[in-house]
Amino acid sequence: MLSCCFFEGAIAAKGKAGQMAADLDMDAPGGEGWGEDAELQLDEDGFMDAQDGLGDDGGVGKEEGGGWEVEEDLDLPPELDMPAGAGGGTEDGFFVPPTKGTSPTQMWCNNSQLPVDHILAGSFETAMRLLHDQVGVVNFGPYKSLFMQTLSRGRTCYLGLPSLPCLRGHPQRNWKDCGAKQGLPAVGLRLSDLIARLQQCYQLTTAGRFEEAVERFRAILLSVPLLVVDNKQEIAEAQQLITICREYIVGLTMETERKKLPKDTLEQQKRLCEMAAYFTHCSLQPVHMVLVLRTALNLFFKLRNFKTAAGFARRLLELGPKPEVAQQTRKILAACEKTPTDAHQLNYDPHNPFDLCAASFVPLYRGRPVEKCPLSGACYCPTYKGQVCRVTQVTEIGKDVIGLRVSALQFQLQVLFLKKKKKEVRCHCG
Repeated sequence: MLSCCFFEGAIAAKGKAGQMAADLDMDAPGGEGWGEDAELQLDEDGFMDAQDGLGDDGGVGKEEGGGWEVEEDLDLPPELDMPAGAGGGTEDGFFVPPTKGTSPTQMWCNNSQLPVDHILAGSFETAMRLLHDQVGVVNFGPYKSLFMQTLSRGRTCYLGLPSLPCLRGHPQRNWKDCGAKQGLPAVGLRLSDLIARLQQCYQLTTAGRFEEAVERFRAILLSVPLLVVDNKQEIAEAQQLITICREYIVGLTMETERKKLPKDTLEQQKRLCEMAAYFTHCSLQPVHMVLVLRTALNLFFKLRNFKTAAGFARRLLELGPKPEVAQQTRKILAACEKTPTDAHQLNYDPHNPFDLCAASFVPLYRGRPVEKCPLSGACYCPTYKGQVCRVTQVTEIGKDVIGLRVSALQFQLQVLFLKKKKKEVRCHCG
């Protein structure tokens, strides 16, 4: 625009004289220097004469279909020749970026089938699938806080240089011999930590804070599938820890429900005695069993079921209680032995082994069908199959699962067992 305006202004500066001179010369014939190209020959209709115009080929003046002719065979000096692949290309002249490596978290998932390793890698979806297949978890709500706590232990951050973002590290538990692709994440939760927390639950039970104790026992129970142990002894200890938590959760939950029941009628009092008697068959610590047996002994003595009460008194004395407790128990036992009968018939047989239903709190005597929780092992009536376990609150009752896996040794033993079984089948068929 600037150049156009400049030239227009320069032409306008010539004045009227220049403009008149230009108008006078427009009709003048061109001089010889312009040649014949300055004149255009038109026919009667106003079209250009064919013989004076351009050809059909667009004015190129070459024969039809001749096309462009480009000289490609040029003699260039040899020093200008460039080898193939120069400038970062390949033999075909294309750049190929390097192959992307595998992140440590992805290697953790590839190298392990333990749920905790997938949680530490941040792969919650695969971790939940493993928990579902191994221990039958269907409700992952209570696991949310445990997942986040576990994930926070799978990374480290440290400052490299000032004003730069923090550098992240991935601690590995087998860093001495893992190599480049066999790494496994370091696990912050250990079996000894859960055992230490178990002592706190015992203290809450002794103090009579049953509801809080149940919550602590359940938190330990849900944490067991997130362990990593190294030998058979620790595997057995982890399974024993699950059994302890199950017994206390079932017993304390039943005792909490028993205290909420009314005791006005005889039937209600009989139900209270039954639940107290069932509690004595839970596997508890001796200090807690003494308290449970004393409660059952007093209730059965008040109901005038002296024969059953005498059995509780003998079991209590075998535990070696305090002198004052032992003295009172002997007095009750002596009174019961004078009248060794039961005044009321109850749904309780101390001589017939039974499992306690964790939902209805009724005995499941030997020979009756039983459904179990795949994680805690709590027993239920068949009508509760498919429901969520009352003990764990996360697993499905009666679900068919692989089983608890807290060690790579269990997978090795499973492979050996399958090979042995396959070999036996072949020998039998042969």
